[in-house]
Amino acid sequence: MYPINLNLNGQACLVLGGGRVAERKVCRLLDEGAVVTVIAPSLTPPLQELAESRKLSWQPRAYQPGDESAFFLIICATDDEAVSQAVAAAAKAQGKLLNVCDVPDLCNFTLPSIVRQGDLQLTISTNGKAPALSRWLRKRLEQQFDERYGRWLAELAAIRSQGRSLLPTSRDRQAFWRQALTDDVMALVENNEIDAARTLLRERLAAWERKDHET
Repeated sequence: MYPINLNLNGQACLVLGGGRVAERKVCRLLDEGAVVTVIAPSLTPPLQELAESRKLSWQPRAYQPGDESAFFLIICATDDEAVSQAVAAAAKAQGKLLNVCDVPDLCNFTLPSIVRQGDLQLTISTNGKAPALSRWLRKRLEQQFDERYGRWLAELAAIRSQGRSLLPTSRDRQAFWRQALTDDVMALVENNEIDAARTLLRERLAAWERKDHET
């Protein structure tokens, strides 16, 4: 599998099925700003609530051939093997992005487990071979990479923005970050000393700028 992050903001996405698995998939799509349509005879109560609040579009029926044609991405979350096979054949013939839950052989993409802290996103994939291992690793990483790292990422983004104006070339910026973001800085982050880590990094940026002016 070739790893990729998709921008789904405003993209039309289809979820087939209205059970608990479909519910999880729909929520992830909505979190990413997708425009979601669900086709299913019935919905879980949370999906029903999302439909009633018009956060998704619901068509209360079974899948029909051609339903997939209007959508950028399709997730099939039904227990009907015949439907899964039909959707897979149709979607792939049209070059659509398709995930059939728990049937990796029918997919052209799989969904990794995700650890998210602010804009920091860590993903774990076993290429569909061992979802249980992905879940175990996700729980372990959630303990290790907690909200400290989301806050630190926001600090790094601000320092990086400042560095663009202080360091004139891409080569300068790359050289700075290779030498500045070191284990001692990250040790402060791990100890939840975010302010100290930010101060140290900004001091290094200022020292780097002075060095450039002196040479």
